[in-house]
Amino acid sequence: MSFSFGFSGDDIEEDPNDVVPQNQQEQGQATDANGPPPIPARSHDLDEMVDDNSNPHLLSGLDNSDLQTNIYEGGYKTWECSLDLCRYLLDRGPRKDLDDLARVEHVLEMGCGSALPSLLVFQWALRNSWRGYLTLTDYNVDVLRLVSLPNVLLTWIAEMGDAQSHVLFSESGNPLKGADEHGDVYLTPHILDAFKQHLTNQGIILTFISGSWTPTSSFTSLIPTTPELNTFILGSETIYSPASCTAFTDAITQIMRQVKMGKAVVAAKRVYFGVGGSVDGFRMEVGEKGGVAGEIEFEGLDGEGEGGVRRCLVEVQMV
Repeated sequence: MSFSFGFSGDDIEEDPNDVVPQNQQEQGQATDANGPPPIPARSHDLDEMVDDNSNPHLLSGLDNSDLQTNIYEGGYKTWECSLDLCRYLLDRGPRKDLDDLARVEHVLEMGCGSALPSLLVFQWALRNSWRGYLTLTDYNVDVLRLVSLPNVLLTWIAEMGDAQSHVLFSESGNPLKGADEHGDVYLTPHILDAFKQHLTNQGIILTFISGSWTPTSSFTSLIPTTPELNTFILGSETIYSPASCTAFTDAITQIMRQVKMGKAVVAAKRVYFGVGGSVDGFRMEVGEKGGVAGEIEFEGLDGEGEGGVRRCLVEVQMV
């Protein structure tokens, strides 16, 4: 599947299939005195996201490293724990926990990358006329622009009814429906306007946030939080180092304190050899912040992952 923004002749030259792998920039929040400072957190609207402001240096460095401290946090890569989270969400429906989203007003994915877990939630929302906030965060705005947003748009197009498909793709038909399900999607202003109107009509408020999770107050000030909200937080591969674990824990516990009811489900490796993160360390930090973190019993995990490291799902709530 190829995807391009249809606003100028030189918007996106790369095929996003080269970078739309998935998820999980793990938001390394470590401070390196010899490196660049962390990118400040910022909120972005849809109009800003479709501007041609991508960073060619970031794209050219994809083959060199999964992580570059305070520069690139792995968002173009598909991390196996994000797939565990998807399996868990798929397993929770129908008539299980996923259906409980009807009582949730805000779904937040931390370190989303290609946002596969959020796409499952968004698909469910479209099919069930869910109203609420959907917030996607990634350290790199270019990941949000080139991966997260296109995947959200593709999900919407794939769920589009025949009548709207005929209006928007009258000449060639919906490229995600029918016999050929691998066509190209060329995003025109008309299609983008229809997408924004659909979100408005259904009552979905889509927010993109880039930058560091620290300082915590700067980041959380951009997150929709009110005492009336029930908030569901998703995260995978977000605790890989002590610095990232602390920043992530500080952020999610502060968010959950500010809402009516909050729960997080975090997919992670039990131990991140060489970088210091671990599930035990995460659970300890959650406890120090006044929360409780317990492992979820789930048979859908694929046993040992890359390098023989076992993986798990952790549920977090405040007490």
